Amino acid sequence: MNITAIGHTGIATGWPPGTRTPADDSRLQHYNEYAAYADGFATTADTLSFNYARTLLRKTVSYVFNAPVGISIPATPGAAQRATIAERTLLDWRDALGLTRFDIALATDALIHGDAAMKITWNATLDLPSVVAVDPGSLTVQTAADNPRAVDAVRHLYRATPRQLQQQFGVQVERTIDMDKPIPTLEIWTHTSFRVQANNQVLVDIANPYGQIPYVIIANDPQPTRFWGQSDLTDLMPVCTEINKRMNVFSRILDLSGAPITVLEGVDGTEGIRIGPGAKWELPEGARAYLLDLLQGGGADVHLKYMDLLFRMLHDLSETPRTAFGDSGRDLSGAALEVEIQPLVQKVQRKRRQWDTAITQRAQLFLQMMAHHLPLDITGFGTPVAIWPPILPSDTETAVRTAVTRVQNGLMSRRSAMSTLGEHDPDSELRQMASEPLVKGPLS
Repeated sequence: MNITAIGHTGIATGWPPGTRTPADDSRLQHYNEYAAYADGFATTADTLSFNYARTLLRKTVSYVFNAPVGISIPATPGAAQRATIAERTLLDWRDALGLTRFDIALATDALIHGDAAMKITWNATLDLPSVVAVDPGSLTVQTAADNPRAVDAVRHLYRATPRQLQQQFGVQVERTIDMDKPIPTLEIWTHTSFRVQANNQVLVDIANPYGQIPYVIIANDPQPTRFWGQSDLTDLMPVCTEINKRMNVFSRILDLSGAPITVLEGVDGTEGIRIGPGAKWELPEGARAYLLDLLQGGGADVHLKYMDLLFRMLHDLSETPRTAFGDSGRDLSGAALEVEIQPLVQKVQRKRRQWDTAITQRAQLFLQMMAHHLPLDITGFGTPVAIWPPILPSDTETAVRTAVTRVQNGLMSRRSAMSTLGEHDPDSELRQMASEPLVKGPLS
């Protein structure tokens, strides 16, 4: 480890030259705009404001992560027992670190901003991994020249005090420096190296201790030729803004209808006209007085039909039918309900495919930590696979029938079938079933 003292001169105020592009600045601006929109709905004394956009995104996330996600580790026959131990450890770490709740919050951020990120390192004090959310605006990536999805390097800029750098990296600090004044600190990770810079000085320059870059970046619906994703708010913002505008217009109409306006025709002035209960007016010949009814002639229906159209557009654009909120508006059979909610199911499947990569990368980092700190031999392990819970309750029975059919036809092993169905310790369950000769079936 190369360590130098932190001096006074040349303290960077941000990214070092050449480490951030105009595209990164534009990305950060969009993050701020989307975050402000998602959090900016507030009802005042004069206006109503309804945050339909954020509610729809939360509904999507509640379907994506409707239950804890399991991990299955394919392994060679000689490594099967060790793979079972690793799976148990992964589940223990998932629960100890609160990753189920963490993933829900991170997925919501990804839908709002378009990207989310986490950093996985080893906490020697707790003897556990550390998983923390990272602001994607504080990251830049360097991708392969021929593959925009292959990350060669990640740069992470944050502010840390000299005291924190001293405690974390063993940095020697000059006595005259303010130990509690944060300074920009840049971490640079590649697959083979790890570097920390502060005040234009290299504080740490060592080999990557994890064997892979410890950042997992979740890009929401990225374009094929781009690394970063795009916000789900892009399509929803115009409709949600118009809904709030129309709701406020209709609210004012109802207010005026509750306290109607009196219209006087053929009257030159209003002197002598007393307003109040029991008041009598003497109007000139040919003059008349009447109440202005803003709802007459079906005026309210026009507004309501337009708002219904906006809500229909909102549900179509968000791929979240009204049925997802428990209100289909009519009696439907179970099969019909599944067909009606199919757009959301397809959307959830698409989001889960994006998270497959993130969960696999995190699990691979965990395995590297197991091999180094437990230690656990991970030789013979395959790529970890995320085991997702069924999207809809009725999917469970279908999944069981499918797994049974595949096992009976020799298309899937019993262990893989049980892992797919959510069994966290299939080897132990198979041994238990083998000790019960009366229990028979294709999975026994």
